[in-house]
Amino acid sequence: MAQESIPAYIRTRIRRAGIIGQLIAVNVLVFMTVGVLNVLGILFLSNNLAAKFTVWLSAPGDPVDLLYRPWSIITQLFMHANFIHLLFNMIGLYFVGRLFVQFFGEKRLLSTYLAGGIFGYLLHVIGYQFIPYFQLNTAANVVGASGSIFAIFAAVGFYKPGLKVRLFGLLEVPLIFIFLPYLLYEFFSITRVDNVARLAHLGGAIFGGLSIINLHSPKQFMNRIDRIVSFDFKSLFRRKKKLKVQKGGASYMTDHEYNQQKYDDEERTNAILDKISKKGYEGLSKKEKEFLFKQSKKNNPDA
Repeated sequence: MAQESIPAYIRTRIRRAGIIGQLIAVNVLVFMTVGVLNVLGILFLSNNLAAKFTVWLSAPGDPVDLLYRPWSIITQLFMHANFIHLLFNMIGLYFVGRLFVQFFGEKRLLSTYLAGGIFGYLLHVIGYQFIPYFQLNTAANVVGASGSIFAIFAAVGFYKPGLKVRLFGLLEVPLIFIFLPYLLYEFFSITRVDNVARLAHLGGAIFGGLSIINLHSPKQFMNRIDRIVSFDFKSLFRRKKKLKVQKGGASYMTDHEYNQQKYDDEERTNAILDKISKKGYEGLSKKEKEFLFKQSKKNNPDA
């Protein structure tokens, strides 16, 4: 068997790392790209090469500038000012993300990372537009995953405040006793002039807290965000329709209907599997067993 190439090896490892590893990989890749551009800029006497790239991906302090680089509202979530900024954020994402995935899953982690970070940024720019204290200063460009991580941390902290976490590998403490000090520190430091977007951190935490309200309601806003984040945009450019069978004959469904049906089936399957983990297979209703059997046959047609 031919030896696996380095790019193929990296792709395989990233794919197997799950959403947490993939988010960390993107953050590291962006940071390394800035570093490479910085070295190239110095070698070719163009010292502002990395700076231009950084500004291009950073979210503007003035929201009007979003008209000129709207992509930056997302790309800023993967940018970091320096190595220490990146290191601490990625360590936080790894440990908090693992707790989050236990209760909400990987799909919800990605949705919370993106939406929580964007919400944090929007609160930051709104604060600089309308709060008198912040109006005295010019809002700088915003970079970093901190708002996203605070959203993830807050969701777990408020959902499972009594969850015992081993601190420094020695002392077990309830999760809320770790999360609240961080949150209070950010709040009491909000007026410090240290180039830290603390409003974005607080905004992420607020989003995380809101994201678990009425968690199991079908109308809960995070379920809609999940659908947007996981939507297969390539399907918009496909003309082929999928066959669906109904009583009295066959008809065709649109790509949107197909994707919606696929999403609903996945959600129902996950709910049934979760029920099995809690009550066992015998705890399922007859309809749930039939649905699970049909899904198994659909995914394994030769079985």
